[in-house]
Amino acid sequence: MRVSKRAVKGLVVLRPALFALISSIALLTSCASTSERPDAWARESGLDNLAIAGGPFTLHAYERVTPGSHAHVFIEGDGRPWRSGGRIISEDPTPKRLLVLGWMDKVPGPTLYLGRPCYFTSVADQSCDALLWTYGRYSELVVQSMATGLESWLRLRPQITSLTVVGHSGGGVLALLLAERVVSVDQVIAVATPVDIDLWAAMHRYTPLFASLNPARQHTWRKNVQRRLYFGEHDREVPPEAFLPAARALPGVSVRIVEGVDHDCCGPDIWFVDPDRKSITSQIKK
Repeated sequence: MRVSKRAVKGLVVLRPALFALISSIALLTSCASTSERPDAWARESGLDNLAIAGGPFTLHAYERVTPGSHAHVFIEGDGRPWRSGGRIISEDPTPKRLLVLGWMDKVPGPTLYLGRPCYFTSVADQSCDALLWTYGRYSELVVQSMATGLESWLRLRPQITSLTVVGHSGGGVLALLLAERVVSVDQVIAVATPVDIDLWAAMHRYTPLFASLNPARQHTWRKNVQRRLYFGEHDREVPPEAFLPAARALPGVSVRIVEGVDHDCCGPDIWFVDPDRKSITSQIKK
């Protein structure tokens, strides 16, 4: 698995030893793609399959077009950056279980499920670099690619004037960062999100995500963005007691610990509100 100069350009805090590690690790077997399964599921759910230009990458996406000026944008978790117990870099990091895609199906109104660079690929894409889903999964290059893709989607849908971005786990990290680039975003729903990625890596004794942006280290934030963070009471991957200080330090934030749930916390029945910001859980699709 190589690391190209193009990927390096958009990444931060380069550490040559770890950088070399990525390029030297071999993929021992091929990974079956998960791209066909969500495509079939999306068709059955009435979603349209999209390919969105995100700078140097083509982003896999799904949308539902309905009347409305406020749309929800959904970002899945990190999926499978590694396999074999973290010893081998995955050829295809796409999650096997698409939790957030299921959430999207329950939320009324215009919706977009926005994929990351190099996810949902049918084979190992030679333009992709393992750094983009391992240590650089929240890098400048990844965030800007998704911001570019989202902006291009909005230009084709001028009726949509405001956005709520919903992300689970690492997708919540990207939701927080993406909201700083796309001015149409006025609300972020970050669920089971490791707001401080340095703390998260240290807690699990992982190699730090040295090429990624850390929300906990961001000094300036856009005003007039509502940030709502939810943590599962029994989440061992992102334990709420560890991440509450970083979460509460964000501006315009509300934080809730949801009782009785783990890292799969929390679906639209917990956080959904309509564009008028009135809770209408009864409108969520069953």
